[in-house]
Amino acid sequence: MQLPFLLTCSEPAVGLYELADGRFQLIKQGPIAPLMTGYRHLLVESSLAEFLQCLPIERVRYEPAVLVNRGTGEEHRTHSRIVVSQFFRPDDLRDIPLEGMRILTMNDEYFFVTAELKNALEASPFQYLQFSEGLSNFAAG
Repeated sequence: MQLPFLLTCSEPAVGLYELADGRFQLIKQGPIAPLMTGYRHLLVESSLAEFLQCLPIERVRYEPAVLVNRGTGEEHRTHSRIVVSQFFRPDDLRDIPLEGMRILTMNDEYFFVTAELKNALEASPFQYLQFSEGLSNFAAG
């Protein structure tokens, strides 16, 4: 049985908090990773967003993202937000359609890709991307 792959980044990142105006505030000082995920957000560096936009991925939308460092007053416009419209719950894992290139979100917090999209990303120059099958990286994996 085929399962989707959890999408993560090998580079460390600071946490983000989405502000009421749609910008993302850095929770503490630290590196801004090329891929950052959290509750209701998937942010990727602009070059990865451009790469993904060239692929036949359905039910996603791309928006510019603004990262704010309130401590320094800096705003970074280096990332895009990917809005994913394919949701599933952990109980649905074995029943979701996985054909083609798809990005899916579990509980609006964890982002998964299908095997076909994983293969395209592994062949891309974005070597910081990591994948784990199904829920293998979760405690109950």
